[in-house]
Formats: sequence, structure tokens, C-alpha cells
Amino acid sequence: MVWISSDKHVFSHSWEKVVEAALRKYPNPESPNVIGTDIIDRQIDKDGKLYSKRIISSIWSNAYTDFISKLIGLDVTKIVHAVEFSVVDPKQKVYQLTSQNYNFMDYIVVSEKLTYTPDKIDPSSTLLKQEWHVTCKNLSFTSYLENAMGTTMKTAAIRGRQGIEFVIAQVKEEVEKIASLDAVKEMQTIATNTLQEFSNIHQNMEDIGKNWEENLHEELNNFIKKNVQQ
Repeated sequence: MVWISSDKHVFSHSWEKVVEAALRKYPNPESPNVIGTDIIDRQIDKDGKLYSKRIISSIWSNAYTDFISKLIGLDVTKIVHAVEFSVVDPKQKVYQLTSQNYNFMDYIVVSEKLTYTPDKIDPSSTLLKQEWHVTCKNLSFTSYLENAMGTTMKTAAIRGRQGIEFVIAQVKEEVEKIASLDAVKEMQTIATNTLQEFSNIHQNMEDIGKNWEENLHEELNNFIKKNVQQ
């Protein structure tokens, strides 16, 4: 048998913002089970689509997997590596990811598909569709194991969404810090320019004063010479 399930979630953020957070998703405190990501390949095609391939390393350690390990005698709580393929289409506003584990495949195969698109009801929000396929083989209690692993995936998905919200908040904080630094720099520039203007005005006043004194001195000399000659 195959355990199949799907779910939907709406983020109250634009597609661009959610995709940026999804691309920067790891590490985050909501997904401590993910211990590493490695980009294997990344390229952009002629249509502007970004294709990526990476390895996601995680640990399936929770009440379900611990029990499964004891039940079947297979330690599935070790580090699990999955291959993830993703495509970002900025023109159509679609971000799609598919992933599947590549160790333990003789016993458990977990496939996941995620699709991010603007929500049709509210285009300023983003709709996430998630699909899972879990297959257990060469083991006893396969139906039970598939349901248990499926439940684990759904629980992880909820935390994954929380992780995206965390990254969005983090990005917002970074932008505000940059804006704050820009504002400080702008004020420093204004202050420097203002001081320079005051300095220029002061210098101009001094120059005017000197010119006035020189002109007055010259006029007095001319006046005196004129009167002496008379």
C-alpha cells in the first residue's frame, strides 16, 4: 500500500516574500531536525526559471520514529538524506519543490511535493499546496508504518510553515535595520552639509567684512587727500 495525503495553507504575505523566505528557510528554530543543506546544482534557463538541486540532511527522531525503530529493528532515527529538486518561475509566479529520501529506500520511501502560488482569492497572499506519498516495504506492519510516517511528515509540515513565518519576520527585521542605518547616514550627510553651509556663510561674511573695511579705508584716504589738497 501507499499512504497518500495532501494539505493546503495560506500565508498572509506576497508570493515574492514567501518564496524568498522559503529559499532561505534553513536553518530556523522551528525545524531543528534539519541539520544541513548542500546545493549540488543551480542554473537559470532562457525563460528566467531558476532550477536547483540540493541535498537536505535531517533526523527523523520523535515518538513515532523511535517506536518504529524498536518495532522493526531498523534505526530510522539516523541522519536521513533527501534529494530536492525545485523550480522558481518568476513570470508565472510558481515555486515548486519535490523531494525524496535516498537512504532507507529499501524499506521506507517518503516523497513530498510543495507548490507555492499567489492565492486566487487574495492575490496578495500565497497558497501552499503540499502532497505526500509514503511507501513501506520489506517490513512487517507496513500500513501502520506508513500511517505513522505520514503523521510525522504532516507534523513536520506545520513546523515548516512556522519556520517560513520566522524567516519572513527575520528578513523584515533586516530590512528595517538597513533602513535605519540609511536614515542615520542620511542625517549625518545632512548635518555635514549643513555645517559646511554655515562654514561657507561665515567665510562669506568675513570676506564681506574685509571688503567693506578695505573700501571704507580707501574712501577715507581719498577724502583726506582731497581735503588736504584744498
